[in-house]
Amino acid sequence: MKGSITIKDVARELGIHHVTVSRALRNTGSVKEETRKLIKQKATELGYKPNHLARDFRNKRSNVLAVVVPDLRPYFFSKFVSDFMETAKEQGYTVMIFQSGEKPGIEKDIIDSLIGYRVAGVVASVTKDTAQESHFDVLREENIPYVFFDRAPERTSASQVLVDNFKGAYDAVTAMINSGKKRIAYISTQYRHQIFRDRLAGYKQALKDNNLPFCDEMVVEGGFFMKDGFVHAETLMGLKQKPDGILAVRDEIGIGVIKYLKKAGYHVPNDVAVIGFDNDPMGVACEPELTTVQQSIPSMVASSFDLLLTQIKSNKLSFEKKIIEPKIIYRGSV
Repeated sequence: MKGSITIKDVARELGIHHVTVSRALRNTGSVKEETRKLIKQKATELGYKPNHLARDFRNKRSNVLAVVVPDLRPYFFSKFVSDFMETAKEQGYTVMIFQSGEKPGIEKDIIDSLIGYRVAGVVASVTKDTAQESHFDVLREENIPYVFFDRAPERTSASQVLVDNFKGAYDAVTAMINSGKKRIAYISTQYRHQIFRDRLAGYKQALKDNNLPFCDEMVVEGGFFMKDGFVHAETLMGLKQKPDGILAVRDEIGIGVIKYLKKAGYHVPNDVAVIGFDNDPMGVACEPELTTVQQSIPSMVASSFDLLLTQIKSNKLSFEKKIIEPKIIYRGSV
């Protein structure tokens, strides 16, 4: 029986994570010396023997890539995953998809599990609450390359592909100002990730550069979906000084805004202009069609895959940052 003792058996006996046991027994990673000694003592006591055949099998490169996203429901992430799978397939790779549900704990468990799947590389967009990349260290220790896209930890040494969210919001507000709008509101989210802070900053700067005042009541925060846009639009149009333009942090929210405005008897865009983010196909199904900030998913997919493939082929982790320029897609809501 002793020959069948595994790292997970040792971990179970000590009540700690199997990744910590693995690091301690391989003398890698950040494990306290006291914990390392305890783990080695318990491994000896149980009769644990390293399985070199399994280790060699794990260390072989596979043709499997992993994509980790916060949520597959938004168009942006589902489209990225779909396009990335097609790109990977053309190069002889298969793709595994993981969803963190915007929960850092689940994200950490996913990253830990990827070691066992022998993935060749990982592309990830982190949760709204992931500020540090420490739980990605296990990939670095196993020399598994990873690239962040869209959302990255604010302090990271990994390659990343990001959108210029400041410019996207700035250009959207400027477009409404150029169409004659003077009181522009912003429907944001309660999420505090850098990309949402950048969009808010772009909104504020566009107002400032055009000599328009910033009003706290013109910025509302809340949910992430169409129903939230409907509710927030009702709140904004209930203000004494009603907005004549609304920027939505997502297209789905923007569609909800248009639904409310039409129901309440407002004309879009004569009374109120509306712009969203993401270029969601649903934006052309509403009336009027939604003007949007396009984040060029094809460019993001191509850049993410190229950065990852370069590291896989060179067998060397590296850092490179690519910024994708957003573009306004003009339709009927401005």
